[in-house]
Amino acid sequence: MSAIRFGAGSRSGVSSLVIGAVAFAASLMIATESSAAVIIEDSIDATPVALGQWFQNGTTAGGNASIVSLAGAGGNLENNAPLPQGAARVTTGFDNNHKAEIGVADNYGTAGNILNDSFQLGYSFYKRNVPGGNTFAAPAIKLAFLNPLTMGDGFVTMVYEPYLNGNSPVTTETWTDVQIDLDNGLFWQTGGFGQVLDQNKLLTLGEWLTEFDADFLAANMTVLSVGVGSFNQGQEGYFDNVSLAYQTIGAGEFDKTYNFEAARTAVPEPGTLGLFGLGLLAFGLTRRRALKTV
Repeated sequence: MSAIRFGAGSRSGVSSLVIGAVAFAASLMIATESSAAVIIEDSIDATPVALGQWFQNGTTAGGNASIVSLAGAGGNLENNAPLPQGAARVTTGFDNNHKAEIGVADNYGTAGNILNDSFQLGYSFYKRNVPGGNTFAAPAIKLAFLNPLTMGDGFVTMVYEPYLNGNSPVTTETWTDVQIDLDNGLFWQTGGFGQVLDQNKLLTLGEWLTEFDADFLAANMTVLSVGVGSFNQGQEGYFDNVSLAYQTIGAGEFDKTYNFEAARTAVPEPGTLGLFGLGLLAFGLTRRRALKTV
């Protein structure tokens, strides 16, 4: 079985845009907000410009991440989509350096506050069967944590990959729903808080709480990301219905679901169309009279 990894296999492989997003979110005094909402996302920013807005934080040349309409796609992709009618789409070419990932920074809170029994993380993904593509890769989800005050390495990314959670090789041409909580869902981590990068050490979020050093509890969760990383050649994947909810200790509730929908082109109102048509008619008559006088 070939190895698949969400991103480069070293600390130096962390995207500069991820670091930018981390710094962007950490520069704000992170405090969890009370918010329960289904949020429609119709665009992806190039860089992190606003909390709650998705941005390209790990897409390289040869990879692509966009929001598309599924109308007319047919089959399971359209008919069984978790939220109609759009989804986020990620693709990679046939090069190990190709990556496609988007993320969102928000007022999440610290690991010690949000990783409790109320924590719920989920998404739905769809993997196309691409001839010659990596059969184990699929849209994966990850969480980044930063504690700038720690004396050691105070940054880590937790990575959930479907093929490491019983879906190996990943099922194609169907929507798969993923639900993660403190005790369900296995993650590997990129190193930090007393741990070294180890893609073979798979633990639940609850188990990682006891593996990291004490500085992790005060680390802010800065970015939630979904996509396919390097060494995942020949991918065409879709995802939607990305949800995150938890009750913070001594604070409020965080509850957001992201529904990716392609932006629609504005259609002029009937009155506007009528005026536009009259304008064209008037222009035609004027032009005709001008030609007669020549």
